Amino acid sequence: MPTKTKPSDAERQARREADRAKAAAAVEALTTSEGWQAWLASRRHFHRYSLNNQLLIAMQCPEATYVAGFRRWLQLGYAVRKGETALRIWMPIPPSKKALAEWEAAGAVTDERPRTMFRLGPVFDRSQVQELPAPAEPVTLDPPISEPEGDELAWAMVPLTGLAQSVGYVVVVEPMPERYGGCCVPETRTLAINERESVNHRVKTLVHELGHMLFRVEREEDDLELTYSEEELVVESIAFTVCGSLGL
Repeated sequence: MPTKTKPSDAERQARREADRAKAAAAVEALTTSEGWQAWLASRRHFHRYSLNNQLLIAMQCPEATYVAGFRRWLQLGYAVRKGETALRIWMPIPPSKKALAEWEAAGAVTDERPRTMFRLGPVFDRSQVQELPAPAEPVTLDPPISEPEGDELAWAMVPLTGLAQSVGYVVVVEPMPERYGGCCVPETRTLAINERESVNHRVKTLVHELGHMLFRVEREEDDLELTYSEEELVVESIAFTVCGSLGL
């Protein structure tokens, strides 16, 4: 059986440089319309992932919706299809037990604790796997989808309203003309939502108006200035990803 050799210092350095280049390319892609849209689509599915990993997933597989490592897929009841090429994202490498033991023996100085390192590791998207045969019971991967005209997202109004209240705004649901969904009124620190809309529509509108609210708060603190179209781009990007994570 062939012996596995450790990579040389030069090979490790080359791999680190390649990893940095891949991460830099993912960030650079944000400056294009296509790259921005790919990141938003990725972020709505991977909002719990780091920004760097969202960008890497968007660059390598824009249509990805669920990724996991080879062994994790087996635990979920799926197997990676033969011949599939892995995506690579940053994975934490915690310090070894030996390194921690040596640190503790040396006095366990907080500033000298061995650090968690990161390296690019392999994951696979759900489009690259297939269900394992019986008796395995694959986990359901698709989140519940809520139609805009429904009311099953009523629960979301409570935490969203709480977010507004945490910065001194109030949410008012009141009758408004049909073509209005809602508005943000900084002068009275009010978010008005059209009562005539369905509950799920109100949630969507409230997320959008919360984006405007947060921008106003940031502007008060940091003197941030955006044009109307720039602000709308930011707010709609927020609404797209948040509503997507809610299944709307």
